[in-house]
Amino acid sequence: MSDRIYIRGKAVNCALGDDIERVVASIKAGQVQVTDVPLSLTDSNYSRQYFLLPPIDSDHFQSRETYYYDVLFNTIEKAIADADLKSHEIRELSVFFGSTSNDIPIYEDTYKTSRQVLSQTSSGYGNIANEIANRLKIKAGCYTFTTACTSSANGVIFAAGMIAQGFIKRALVVGYDLFSNLGFYGFESLKLISPSPCKPFDKNREGIVIGEGCGALILDPKNSTPKDFYYLGGANICDTYSVTTHNPEGDQIATAIREALACAGVESRQIDAIKAHATGSYHNDLTEGNGLNQVFNNHMPPITGLKPFVGHTVGACGVIELILFTEAVKSDFIPATLGFEEIDDAINIEPITRPVSIQTGTFLLNYFGFGGNCVSVVVSNKG
Repeated sequence: MSDRIYIRGKAVNCALGDDIERVVASIKAGQVQVTDVPLSLTDSNYSRQYFLLPPIDSDHFQSRETYYYDVLFNTIEKAIADADLKSHEIRELSVFFGSTSNDIPIYEDTYKTSRQVLSQTSSGYGNIANEIANRLKIKAGCYTFTTACTSSANGVIFAAGMIAQGFIKRALVVGYDLFSNLGFYGFESLKLISPSPCKPFDKNREGIVIGEGCGALILDPKNSTPKDFYYLGGANICDTYSVTTHNPEGDQIATAIREALACAGVESRQIDAIKAHATGSYHNDLTEGNGLNQVFNNHMPPITGLKPFVGHTVGACGVIELILFTEAVKSDFIPATLGFEEIDDAINIEPITRPVSIQTGTFLLNYFGFGGNCVSVVVSNKG
């Protein structure tokens, strides 16, 4: 891809807060903010950790729906302000919305309070992207991605591709997932939620820890500062090994990585560091590790995982982790991987356990979704 597509503006709201500089400082210091959530709906006498957004004044909100859209539009407005978009530039945005839960949290709350969910005529796909367009008076296209954990990462790839091919001028890409009982109890029923803190790639890992969050970024051929990261390339493939997961040999993951590198026009040896998907579940880490080893073999760059800091924000992790990783590099470090203690010989991946100093480079970011969707993205801030 010859023309650069910059991350011109960005904003995040996650368990560590909604001020990016403070969030990045907390990550560098190894700080986390996690909550124990009881499984009260099933009368279970235990809880699971969850990375919830920081508590706010609940009196301000009339309903879960009000809260949902308040978080969404506060994040979007910050990203637009960070990009310093003019009025006509905002109207020219195309919206790319990625989420696993979409507006399920709203409907769960409606059912809880009035038992009237079934009387409502629509939900989910397209509604939230249309709300964004209506609020911002956008006339361009709106696109929704619900491909599990790759949802907003797919939004980034498709938005960048459409800009590069001249179909759109610039894009607003949003990743957003709030706590939902469907997700929380669903993952627990599959025994995927860890009873202990997340330990990506560790021999004694026990599963994922879910998080909620919202991230928004502006992709544009125009940059705001010389330090802005730009998108080099990406790839999306589907692994049809099974209905729920990937081939444990990692073949399709390796293919996605190789195709992303080819799209970006870089060799594996030119990658300075990797932001792994690194969920902490047994199978996902094994599969990703095997895929990485196929591509990088004996020249593995530093690897890190961000989910121990903000949780697995499912469909939102594509945008949220892209922003947090690139902002950390701007602050001269690659984050350590919390929780890693003992290498698993079956994976042979040893992520960094202390921050590594780096200010510029070319980086690979991985996202692999429940159901077999595979996404890899390459970004850079080299001159």
